[in-house]
Amino acid sequence: MSQTKSNKERDIALVKKAIKGDQKAYSELMTLYWASVEKTFSLKLQSKEDVEDLSIATFSKAFDKLKSYNDSFAFSTWINTIATNTLIDFFRKNDQKTISIDEKDDESSTMQIIDNGLDPERNLIQKQKNIHISSLVHQLKPHYRELIIMRYLDELSYAEIAEKLNMPLGSVKAKLFRARDLLVQILKPQENEF
Repeated sequence: MSQTKSNKERDIALVKKAIKGDQKAYSELMTLYWASVEKTFSLKLQSKEDVEDLSIATFSKAFDKLKSYNDSFAFSTWINTIATNTLIDFFRKNDQKTISIDEKDDESSTMQIIDNGLDPERNLIQKQKNIHISSLVHQLKPHYRELIIMRYLDELSYAEIAEKLNMPLGSVKAKLFRARDLLVQILKPQENEF
């Protein structure tokens, strides 16, 4: 049996287990394909945080759509296609038109510059939302809560979290993925408030 065929059979078995809710299967798929997905992003992006966030987003999308995986294709091809589409979406979202402030407009010598900062009212509303979200985060089990706080409030990298918790990097990524998924489940009934 060739290595490629055995990898494909292994991946198909892992996907089936993951669909049934086996968390170890999810973790193993992430461990097997994390480097490949991360490479897709690191070739095009300079920000390590963007690379990590888009890698997590890719696995999140893949795991949400795992039932649609067609096992006639290699899992690596499928996950890398999702990564490529995630990257395209990222670039589209961040593609903003720019103008030079050094060039003068023919019609007038003044330029309107919009301040996108929060006004006092929106600032207060944002603070209230943050307090509300914080209370929702505290509904998570302590080990998930700690991961969310370290990643999104303390803004630690995955490697820093792994070092701080004395935990393998793959485990941090898998648990953070699960914590985000649980937080989304808590937030869904609250959607109207945001």
